[in-house]
Amino acid sequence: MKPSLCLTLALSVSSSAFAAETVAQWLFDEPKGLYPSTPLESTAGLDAPLVLGLGGSIVPGKFGQALSTVPYPPVVIPAEGEETAALHAFPMPPGRTQAPMSWHNAQFAAFMTSGENHIRKEVSFVAPTRTDLNLGDFDWTVEFWAKSDGTDAMGTVWELGAGPRGENNVFTRILLNPRRGDLVLSGRNSGTTTTFKVERGQLQPAPDAWHHYALVYEVAQKKMTCYIDGKVVSATQGGGIARLPEGDEDYLSIGRDGLWQQPFRGELDELRVSRGARYMAEFAPPGSFAPRAPTVALKAGLPLLFAPGESRDGIVALGSRKHVFIDNALLEPHADLTFRAHPPKRVDRVMEDIKGQFRKHLTVVDDGEGLIRLYNPGPDDYLMVHVSTDGVNFTEPDTGIHHKGRKNIVIAESAPMGRPIIDPNGPPEHRWKNVSGHEGRGVYLYTSPDGWNWQRQRQAVLSFRSGSQESLFYDDQRGVYVGYHRTGFPKSEGGGTRREFVITEVQDIYKPWPVPLLSAEQVYEIAKTRPLRTPQPWWLDNGPLTPGDFGVELPTVFAPDDRMDPPGSGVYVPKADKYPWAPDTYLAFPVMYFDYEEPLQPLTRRILYEDKSRKLGSGLVEPQIAVSRDGVHWRRLPAPAYIPVGEYEGRDLHQIYIAEGMVKRGDEIWQYFYGQEEYHSPASRNPAGNGVYRTVQRLDGFVSADAPYEREITVRTRLLTFDGDKLVLNIDTGGLGYALVGFEDEAGNVIPGFGPDECVYINGNFVHKTVEWLDAAGRAHVDLSELKGRTVRVVFRLRGASLYALQFVKS
Repeated sequence: MKPSLCLTLALSVSSSAFAAETVAQWLFDEPKGLYPSTPLESTAGLDAPLVLGLGGSIVPGKFGQALSTVPYPPVVIPAEGEETAALHAFPMPPGRTQAPMSWHNAQFAAFMTSGENHIRKEVSFVAPTRTDLNLGDFDWTVEFWAKSDGTDAMGTVWELGAGPRGENNVFTRILLNPRRGDLVLSGRNSGTTTTFKVERGQLQPAPDAWHHYALVYEVAQKKMTCYIDGKVVSATQGGGIARLPEGDEDYLSIGRDGLWQQPFRGELDELRVSRGARYMAEFAPPGSFAPRAPTVALKAGLPLLFAPGESRDGIVALGSRKHVFIDNALLEPHADLTFRAHPPKRVDRVMEDIKGQFRKHLTVVDDGEGLIRLYNPGPDDYLMVHVSTDGVNFTEPDTGIHHKGRKNIVIAESAPMGRPIIDPNGPPEHRWKNVSGHEGRGVYLYTSPDGWNWQRQRQAVLSFRSGSQESLFYDDQRGVYVGYHRTGFPKSEGGGTRREFVITEVQDIYKPWPVPLLSAEQVYEIAKTRPLRTPQPWWLDNGPLTPGDFGVELPTVFAPDDRMDPPGSGVYVPKADKYPWAPDTYLAFPVMYFDYEEPLQPLTRRILYEDKSRKLGSGLVEPQIAVSRDGVHWRRLPAPAYIPVGEYEGRDLHQIYIAEGMVKRGDEIWQYFYGQEEYHSPASRNPAGNGVYRTVQRLDGFVSADAPYEREITVRTRLLTFDGDKLVLNIDTGGLGYALVGFEDEAGNVIPGFGPDECVYINGNFVHKTVEWLDAAGRAHVDLSELKGRTVRVVFRLRGASLYALQFVKS
């Protein structure tokens, strides 16, 4: 069909703002160097992401970043990979002239489509002809900033088509020559064509400068007004424009036409479409449309005492901090002192007979108002919540959002991969935070005043597809938010996926989190020294319309350890946190996976998966424990497993996924896990075997410094100073073990009256044991005030004892 309206004009933005409703706006503020296949978000109006193609790139712009039609640097498309990755060209369908999309022809700049359903599409595109993006017989405004690259040629700003793409002329198109200011709008109408021009002498856009363009249509007068930098360039009446018909394969292409040719000759920034005539008089060009994020002063905790790399020769200013013995950071090395992980002392099933969709990625939060909240994905991966006052009996609260039989929905969209937290820095309206994968299109920040009503920030904080649950916490001691994200790019010894986790650290949780994006050449260099899966680069893996997962851009902090883990192991999710009840203590409960189906493993292992008559699956999953002094450098204690697979309350569990978060009640720490009788990727389903369990752990009792039962050993701390007048230990000597505690000065001399020989025997199991000494008259006392502020060592004589924590406290 013929285009029915053609406006050719030199465009200059003008007008003063009238009431208008934003249909969509693309800021193009994604990171510079963004990978193709990554969404470009609409930050207002419709949730209408575009996707970056090989024919575009993100570059510095007028405000933040901008869209350029300079192609992404050439990449060799490998032949090896899944069909949905679109690494192979597809045959031409009968009756078509355009080949289906693949990486061999995805030369668009920014694109959305209802078609191309032969490849993976995990981004929910809107159908543009069914929205007010379909410009027609209503008042509307299209505006954007543009900068010329100096080329004297028309290029595509906008093409919206009914589709199929390239198979007809049913489209609305805006072309612009930014060097001259000439603009053409062509659209479907009653069959007439109208052309308007502005003489070049009326406008001389400054070269290499940004200019604001606005095109305003008023349907009542059939009036089109064009502005550049707020000045009217042309206003004409009498030409109408009609909507395009709705199409099952409709599309919107920005920066290139529907054949991905005729590129815009320069850069585009902050493209906004409005329903309504936003400008009706000359105006000052607008500033950025970007939403303003709150400015937050981060709460500062105590400085780290045991940062990796710091000298052990200094004096530890312990003060009144509680110190948890997850390692020997405070102790002088001793060959006979070991550090042992302690599984929880009790497990109770608290939810069973679970019906409907109920995913395993749990988060528990003590809301501080009497409720324990358990969040996890429900139907269609909508986030739901169960609540309890006692930690055992959970109910579904009626949140007012109902979906597929659930009345306890709190986020009514796919947001299954997050961890809700109460943020100590949050302004009241953002007191709660949740960073989660949304669909398969990126990682997003959700905020809430109360944990019930959530709102997603439209700009992704991380432009990667999320492959598993995101761990998140605020580290007050380092003044950063810390996130952990799964990468499946590394390759295991058996030729399968080596599941690892990388780390992000940011001070501003609202802005896109910085990631050092890699060129294809950099990835190829890394692959020379580190086994990586194909395709390379990794962003090719999901095809041109779905972003890639996390790769190897960020530091790896959780991974199988070839020195102790069997081949084919993987970290399913780390469940990492900063321990809330003692500084300098970071705990993780990495859920470890033993994979049966790796292609290069021996048949004797693969048969467990391949022989379906065994009714097993692809492997077992159980959490271990890992410890850290900074949240970055971790040491994993693999045995005993923190919650081993096995029988719990009559069920033989083969998958155990511990929840994010902990709850403290008295001297107990409660944690929760989702247990399944099924194996991972089971040969047969048994939903009746799924349940939620509570574990009960001793306060600070995850790891202990253990002395042998067979003999007494003497262990000393590093030199330290303290603030307080009593020493309290969390210690278990059992019935026949004991501990004696004393102090030495800097020279190693026992301080009179406070030696181990004067210490009253500590014998038994205590969470809070105040150490006593006998004075010269044989009277017991606990007063350490005369040692306060002095440089001393604490000396422990231990036998058969497990030391969990110490703290100097004030009476």
